[in-house]
Amino acid sequence: MDSRKGDKIYGPIIVSAANAARSFDAPVRYPLLFNSPDVFVKPLAMPRASSFITLIEHFLGILILLPFLLIKRGTKQVFSVFKEFDKRDWISLIFISAGGSALGLFFFLISLGLGNPTVAILIQKSQPLITLIFAIFILKEKPSLRFYVVLILAVIGIGLIALPDISDSVQTFEYTGLIAILCSLLAAVFWGGSTVFGRILTKKVDYWNLTLFRYIGGFFFLLVFNIITFTYNSTYFGLLTQKINVFGHYVDGAFVPLDWQWIGILCILYAAILTGGVLPLALYYFGLTRSKASVAGLAELAFPILSIFINYYFLGFGLETIQIIGAVILLTSVSTLSYINAKEFEQEQKILQEQEKMK
Repeated sequence: MDSRKGDKIYGPIIVSAANAARSFDAPVRYPLLFNSPDVFVKPLAMPRASSFITLIEHFLGILILLPFLLIKRGTKQVFSVFKEFDKRDWISLIFISAGGSALGLFFFLISLGLGNPTVAILIQKSQPLITLIFAIFILKEKPSLRFYVVLILAVIGIGLIALPDISDSVQTFEYTGLIAILCSLLAAVFWGGSTVFGRILTKKVDYWNLTLFRYIGGFFFLLVFNIITFTYNSTYFGLLTQKINVFGHYVDGAFVPLDWQWIGILCILYAAILTGGVLPLALYYFGLTRSKASVAGLAELAFPILSIFINYYFLGFGLETIQIIGAVILLTSVSTLSYINAKEFEQEQKILQEQEKMK
């Protein structure tokens, strides 16, 4: 088989596999959050647990990436790039570290623990639109008319996905579901904004070094943040050795956990490596270099679509009909916009290459 033809086949498959791995995140993260200290007693228990878990995950991320990059590239090559940073670069790195890496995950975990994990994941598909909004203000890009059409459709989709939780909050005066949705949107804002600021930094820093800088910057931010949330005590550190039932599922309406008990630190390590960290990133970028951006964008749908079924089977969280309609509108509109943008970019690159050949 021709290598280029093989790349066209296997590249999108690898991208899909990377995103499929992320779909197995909630069946471990949700039980961990659910077993956090005082989660049913104190109103701030979930934010405190989220801040502590986010801190530990960043620490593990540094332990995984730092030795690998130092051995492969050396200290000087990894950190010498800071000499070239200007004020804009430092602002970008601070936003990516404190915002995208630390607060993005912090708010997402709150959303995951307080609400329907599937809803939290679906709302994250609004990130491409948020990225474009940031690009308008930060990079002074001018969007086409289709962006505003898709933006309206996406808002409608998100509204339909959130409608049952909003309705329950209004009727019962219990705002947990609404808070979960707002936290998921905040996570999407931080992650979407990080894409734009990351675009500024990738002119000087490659992706793996930037990922390490994100972890390090986010970790130091979270060290201070966890002082504010009062998590430096035996209760929260005890969560790391607590046994957690993971990958449960529902049979005839009853929750049946698999015979899997992991300690808390293993749950966080699982997320840091297999579902939310190094492995999916490595697979994603390996597959991306062997795929057209337009095809890779469609392959990314493996994450939200597979999450719907996995979260239903393992956690018992389903979607109402109105939410399914909203999900279809959101995923279709955003994916279509991403596909068209990627095709236009590929066409522009092709024209530039032809012009270079003519010189």
